[in-house]
Amino acid sequence: METSASSPRRERATAPPARVNWIPLLGVALGALFVSVFFENLHKDLYTEEGYAGLIQFYTDKGVAPGPWKDVMGFIGDNSSVFAPLQAAFELTLGILLVLGIARALVALAAAGHLTALWVSEWGTAWVWELLTLMIVALVVGVASLRAAGRPPDIKRLLVGERVWGAVAMPVRLGVAILAGAALWGATVASENGGRGFEAAGWQSGLVLAVALVALAFLDERRPAEEATTR
Repeated sequence: METSASSPRRERATAPPARVNWIPLLGVALGALFVSVFFENLHKDLYTEEGYAGLIQFYTDKGVAPGPWKDVMGFIGDNSSVFAPLQAAFELTLGILLVLGIARALVALAAAGHLTALWVSEWGTAWVWELLTLMIVALVVGVASLRAAGRPPDIKRLLVGERVWGAVAMPVRLGVAILAGAALWGATVASENGGRGFEAAGWQSGLVLAVALVALAFLDERRPAEEATTR
């Protein structure tokens, strides 16, 4: 009798707590980075035709990327009126989709490819680990999310993505959204990232991140809960 009476208490004590899904959360953080970088580049005029071409010219003149890659960069720089807005839209889309977790595996792998291209372009002009770490994070998120979709991948699960917040209460999720947006705003302003427009870059990136995290909080409610596993 003693054993059976203590069994429910033991089960409650050893039951897994409501948990955050850490790999998808890492994807959210990567998305926040892309959102922040978008607004910083926007206010540094790096998405304008002249600013974009000038940055690529700097990489080709000062960098040590392979010759064929410099030829590719030269072509992109010569057509900056097309590629500058395309890259702006692409990077903002990556950021928002990663925060929302929509098609997380595919988007994270696309981000890894994009970061790899930027990394090669920056050879000789930046610290080698500056983008390499982010490439690894994006690759880990992409591969882990792809594996989580099953073998063969379940298309619906691949596109909808895993829950981020698990059983975390809605007020906590919304609180995190507000705090994260405010933190990004404050960090951008304090570090004066975004050139002359760092203040605008700060509140715009913070607002977009907060809104995306609020959307994630409600979107997670529509995602299937993970099946409990027991040992």
